[in-house]
Amino acid sequence: MAKILIVDDEKMICEEFSDILREDNHEVDVALNGEQALVKIQEKEYDIVFLDVLMPRMEGGEVFRRMKEMKPVPIAVMSGYLPAHKEKEVIAQGAVACLKKPLDLGKIRQLVEQVCQS
Repeated sequence: MAKILIVDDEKMICEEFSDILREDNHEVDVALNGEQALVKIQEKEYDIVFLDVLMPRMEGGEVFRRMKEMKPVPIAVMSGYLPAHKEKEVIAQGAVACLKKPLDLGKIRQLVEQVCQS
């Protein structure tokens, strides 16, 4: 069982994504913006964070940077559109994966399993 944080401003995505992960017996928390995510990461340990890139108020890149400064947690970046050069940049900065929306559940499950085994 993994402790997972999903950060996305689209409530429907968070609900569907968390329901699927909970069916796999994972503990899931949701943050609908970057500020909520930073509070949650301070309060709790997570095995992996799924972080949307484009969000209002605080963009995913800023949340990513701050999280990396706070704790060494694996972060998978999610986006509806992420050019190849940006994807390489995000991986170079320490993301464990770049996932394109709509999300591939097989890849998500594989990633969570890899994180749990390490």
